[in-house]
Amino acid sequence: MSNSYIEYTTAGSGTNGLGQATFTAPTQFLSINDIRVKAFRTTYNTWTELTISSRGTTTITLSSTPSSVYSKIRVFRSSTTEALIDFQNGSRLAESDLDTAYRQSLFVAQEVAEDADPEGGSGIGNIVSSQLANVSITNSNLAGGITQDKLAGGITSAQLAGSIADSKLASGVGTSANNLVKLDGTAKLPAVDGSQLTNTSTLVTGTTVATTSGTAIDFTGIPSTAKRISVIFRGVSSSGSDTGVLVQLGTSGGLVTSGYASTSHYGTGGSSDATGFYMYGIESGNILSGIMTIAHMGSNIYVNAHSGKYNTSNGMFGGGDVSVGGTVDRLRIKQSSGGAFDAGSINIMYES
Repeated sequence: MSNSYIEYTTAGSGTNGLGQATFTAPTQFLSINDIRVKAFRTTYNTWTELTISSRGTTTITLSSTPSSVYSKIRVFRSSTTEALIDFQNGSRLAESDLDTAYRQSLFVAQEVAEDADPEGGSGIGNIVSSQLANVSITNSNLAGGITQDKLAGGITSAQLAGSIADSKLASGVGTSANNLVKLDGTAKLPAVDGSQLTNTSTLVTGTTVATTSGTAIDFTGIPSTAKRISVIFRGVSSSGSDTGVLVQLGTSGGLVTSGYASTSHYGTGGSSDATGFYMYGIESGNILSGIMTIAHMGSNIYVNAHSGKYNTSNGMFGGGDVSVGGTVDRLRIKQSSGGAFDAGSINIMYES
């Protein structure tokens, strides 16, 4: 039987029962004002302190009847640790003073030993492993579980023996709302929605378009956040006498068809064009394969670099720049002299 607290776990009438407001205090105490009351809620494994409205000689009355969600009521003693008696040299020792000093020490010791306050606070300091007798500290063994406010400075990796099982994490592990994300067995992230991530790049590949006919290929829907656009050519050729292809950028206002400073070098020669980013390699007998990369350097200025091959023995390279009146959201690939395509395919890839 505990000396420092009484627990009430059954319903009753009048006093000392669940659903009642008046309870008897522990048998011995220094002052009725040292008595406190807490109620336990099984669902959440937590204790709640209840407000006392009045105190009798050996009873206390709560300000309201405890809710039915509580499964037990604990009435406990919480003696002050401040000195109640101050002995003076040459003073007469009264029995009552000696009793008070002794009982205060005894009561405080009982409250610490019996954990009178179910949430701690009875004077117990830090518990180290050597003080545990054949028991582990688990979430179920802690009153109320482990919460952030119970951690002094948090838990560091060095303080963890082993690891925390996924099932012990309150928020759960997975890819649903409020979950913690866990790397897979190859240290990779699972598939998640990354739309809210910042300072990351997303690489998107368009749909390949055949260039077996027609005079122009358009790609639209390029996002305003695109920082780099790559135009990919595979086996592209002309049915006429055009020497190369043009890549023209476009904004919401339409295609930009002037202002380009663009050059493409091949073999011992080279060609320039001001109506688009020029890339040599499709004249009669040639088949163009290569990549043109277009980078946005800010302020609606776009710079390109390209390289590739136009037959089994020769290649080309070049670059250029242009300032457009807005953010690029489309582009067109056409032949430099307006001829028709007769072979190959083209695609784009952009990074935003």
